[in-house]
Amino acid sequence: MSLPYPPPYQDLATLAEHTTLAPRTIEEWVKLGKLPTPKVREGKRLWKWKEVERYLDGDAGAVSSAPDQEAERIKNATRAAAGG
Repeated sequence: MSLPYPPPYQDLATLAEHTTLAPRTIEEWVKLGKLPTPKVREGKRLWKWKEVERYLDGDAGAVSSAPDQEAERIKNATRAAAGG
């Protein structure tokens, strides 16, 4: 069995390895909107590599202005503010 490389979804440690960024830098760039917001599934944060790759290729506008990402960011912020 052969798995795709890089993995289509990556956790923070794997993303840090593939981008050569420190985990702390990734966290900060997400807060600043320089990297896409991760998807959260069962408490695990996962970044879609294609979205990260678009940013790294210089097409950051496609990442930061994606309506689904913005909706996800607002939903997550609302949940955090509500304490859940």
